[in-house]
Amino acid sequence: MNVRIADGLPFISITITFRGKSLHLRDVLLDTGSAGTILHADRVSEIGIEPEPHDVTHVIRGIGGTEFVYVKTIDTVCVSDVVIHSFPVEIGQMDYGYAMDGIMGFNLIQSAGLVIDARNLEIRLSVDG
Repeated sequence: MNVRIADGLPFISITITFRGKSLHLRDVLLDTGSAGTILHADRVSEIGIEPEPHDVTHVIRGIGGTEFVYVKTIDTVCVSDVVIHSFPVEIGQMDYGYAMDGIMGFNLIQSAGLVIDARNLEIRLSVDG
């Protein structure tokens, strides 16, 4: 899969499926410095991802400050030809001063066994994966 650079930052596309509905997210920041994966609440609401009473909530902290998020387990996350099943992600407003659909954090990169080739602007499945 190709990595796209915008304003000096690496972006990829992913497709998520939740309760049988799929959504293509084009502007997902590839961020090895982020422990978790977060998706933009407004974007994922398009396929019915909304807060429910039983959802776990967290306060996350990062370079953008603090934010309240809730956790949803996504049926599938597709990164190129790699499919990750039943993956928990955080959902938040992502008001970081930069428009994006989400941030793919290290938890998803590691779980999928992805290798980032910065020179060739590619991500691929690890040979061990």
